[in-house]
Amino acid sequence: MTQAAARNVAGDRRPPSRGDQQRALIIDAVTDLLRTVSITDMSVLRIAKHAGVSRPAFYFYFESKYSVVAAALEQVWTEIDQETSELTSYDNQEPPADFTIRMIDGAVAVWRRNAHLLNACAQSRDTDAQLRAMWDAFIGNLEHKLVAFIQPQVDSHHMRPASADLPTLIGVLVAMTVAVLREETTATDTAAATRNMAAVRQVWLTAVWGTGIR
Repeated sequence: MTQAAARNVAGDRRPPSRGDQQRALIIDAVTDLLRTVSITDMSVLRIAKHAGVSRPAFYFYFESKYSVVAAALEQVWTEIDQETSELTSYDNQEPPADFTIRMIDGAVAVWRRNAHLLNACAQSRDTDAQLRAMWDAFIGNLEHKLVAFIQPQVDSHHMRPASADLPTLIGVLVAMTVAVLREETTATDTAAATRNMAAVRQVWLTAVWGTGIR
């Protein structure tokens, strides 16, 4: 995972800085371990050993394993934020379908690069209150950004969403997309996974921009 500038995270004792290799190693160790170990079963000692740092070095940067996961999630959010930055400057010159698909594909590419981290967090949110809060904030930030993009388009009559309740509509669409991406991680039929994602794109186009768009 590439290290990116992140917002403040509870329990993150040292904000990311260029050249801070130990902090990056700890975050990378957690995301790597999540390929085979659940967050609940992961210990600070195991993370430190996997990262090649001491326990005191771990605690120099983070208060707990959950703080590391939160920092990793913030990095993913920063990547998604960068991939979807044009949502704040769309000028209706690019065809809506092309623009929407480009934004979706950019966010999906980030998810796929960080699938083990995101899937582990999504899976654990139902059993761990701290992870639930972290995950809900992560998804909530994305949904808020999308609603902020869509509402002015509706007001200027460029969009005809399927529902006037934009927060709920976007919440449903994001949940649908996340479900498809989570299933994709374990899918063995790549052709079916490709068709599923094509369907997701079309649902977004129709539900957000209005029927008839191609």
